[in-house]
Amino acid sequence: MATIQVKCPKCGETKVIKHGKSKSGEQRYYCRNAECSTASYQLEHKYNGCKRGIKEQIIVMTANSSGIRDISRVLKVSTYKVMSTLKKRKT
Repeated sequence: MATIQVKCPKCGETKVIKHGKSKSGEQRYYCRNAECSTASYQLEHKYNGCKRGIKEQIIVMTANSSGIRDISRVLKVSTYKVMSTLKKRKT
């Protein structure tokens, strides 16, 4: 039986416990560190818009004059995700 060392994505602490399953069936985790502000999180997401680094890629592609539909097609996210990311972006 193999065990996986799970770390919190914000604080890097290994004091992590299982915290149920998401609607899509993925395992959720909870950080037990008192100073950490992370509620619960998943290691892998099925939807590309929730994965780490997608927001940064959207901003970079927009700076390189890619359109909203082009970005959504290349990154395999919805056009709504692209527009909401650009609206929330701090200038």
